[in-house]
Amino acid sequence: MTKKRNGKVNNFAVTRANNVMALVYVGAAILIVVVGLRGLGTVAGKISFIPKFLLDSTGRIDPDVVIFALMLEFSMLLVLSLVTYFTPSENGDSVEKNSGGKLANIKEDLEEIKNFSDEEIHMIENYIDKFESISRKITKIQMYNMQALKNMKDAIKS
Repeated sequence: MTKKRNGKVNNFAVTRANNVMALVYVGAAILIVVVGLRGLGTVAGKISFIPKFLLDSTGRIDPDVVIFALMLEFSMLLVLSLVTYFTPSENGDSVEKNSGGKLANIKEDLEEIKNFSDEEIHMIENYIDKFESISRKITKIQMYNMQALKNMKDAIKS
């Protein structure tokens, strides 16, 4: 039974590796676009081809969309890691021979991956918080500059 199931896993890993890699690239592209638009701040809301459902009430890309893009890319990378793990080596050995009994420890490996991914998510959330803080500071500076320009304009008119 185990050999039959491993054969199906190996077959899927071999035949669908390129499809999974393509999905990872799609997830990365979505993540890049979403984070890039988030970085534009309220300018993203003024771009005509940006769908309004992606925006929050301030005209910025909604943080939920960013989190969704991050989770999408994370899940695609997790699938890629599993496909890569179950792909037989190039010298023709089966997964059982190549792993040397490591399949019994897959639960521990998955727990390790989960812990690592939790740390990565925490780090990404910290980066997002820092990014949003910097964005708010830049917005304040822009508002200050606009007010200064207005004051200078009023002073020149007077």
